[in-house]
Amino acid sequence: MAVIFGTILVLAGFTSGIVYAVWLARVNPAAQIPLLRTAPSQPQASTLLNIGAVALVIWGANLMTADIGPWAFVLLIIAVLVPFNVIRFWHNARVGAHGER
Repeated sequence: MAVIFGTILVLAGFTSGIVYAVWLARVNPAAQIPLLRTAPSQPQASTLLNIGAVALVIWGANLMTADIGPWAFVLLIIAVLVPFNVIRFWHNARVGAHGER
């Protein structure tokens, strides 16, 4: 049962991370989003959404640790970093393509 509930929490956190990254990209349509710094414009609500996403993923991975072992840590890293980085790379490539014209 913990694996099912943990999976639901990880998926909810993954979805929240996607919503956060898309929101951040829409708020900064002409600016590149840096990796290790704050974006030029970052709404407070999106920051709370990102914190919630990380908390949900940590909670879900913690619930699954007893059953899937150290793979929970790998799942945690993937669920937190992949949505942000994929959308950030896509957004920065789109902004860079428009800037070259």
